[in-house]
Amino acid sequence: MEAWLQGIFADTPVLTVPWSIDYFSVIAGVLTGALFACDRKLDIIGTVVCGLITGYGGGVLRDTLMQGTGVYFTSHPDLIVTCILICAFVFYFRGVFKHLEATVFLADALSVGLFALAGASKAVAFEQGMVLSVIMGGITAVGGGAIRDICVGEVPGVFQRSNYYAVAGLGGAAVYVVLARFGCPLALAGIACVFAVVALRYWSVYFDWRTTSEADLTPRVARGLHCAGEVLSGLFLHGGDSERHQRHAGARIARGANRDDEACGGASGSGGDAANGDWPANMR
Repeated sequence: MEAWLQGIFADTPVLTVPWSIDYFSVIAGVLTGALFACDRKLDIIGTVVCGLITGYGGGVLRDTLMQGTGVYFTSHPDLIVTCILICAFVFYFRGVFKHLEATVFLADALSVGLFALAGASKAVAFEQGMVLSVIMGGITAVGGGAIRDICVGEVPGVFQRSNYYAVAGLGGAAVYVVLARFGCPLALAGIACVFAVVALRYWSVYFDWRTTSEADLTPRVARGLHCAGEVLSGLFLHGGDSERHQRHAGARIARGANRDDEACGGASGSGGDAANGDWPANMR
């Protein structure tokens, strides 16, 4: 046990996930896919196909995009047989799972977290870069569910307004990639990834956080640009106009003062003439 823990927490460039955890993530995805098929009233073939697509679809997409890294689906035939048996059990004993909704939800959240970890860790191991590693983690986490929805003729749930699902997968993958990038032990980064995904899933349901389906920022941006235009106009245009108005007002005041001076000068001249005896003829 001690040697196993030392192997997991060793500072290696590749995260080694125990096969039991790896199998659990696939089985949990297959379980949710089979229950989805039962809700849609599909037959046994449809249930098996939906289960396998949900459990393996994201990994197949990831391995197809990352060419030359091997396909996980074809590397574990024993797990495929186990998943088929689980789908058949769900199909014929679906009533058992009606009383296990909380358990199924927890298993689904854990599977999303583990899928995000699987995708991100594999991309990091093959040096795909931070951006592509986060994308690969998100694709692995929700790709199977999206393909399953398309197969039954529905818009994928990850594209609709809902509680955090794809957001949780991308968030967990981002946590892993950032921690791995800054030298955190990969085992701790993996635990943080799964915890982040599960926490986001549960918090989004508990607080009813949902992605929005409609968002139009055009009116807000237009109002902001209008306000900014008014501010710039006040700073650069009206400021110059006010200075020009002040200059014109000063000039008008100066002209008015000159006219007053001229009027006063004319009145004083007339007074002087009268004092000198130059009275008008009718006043003499």
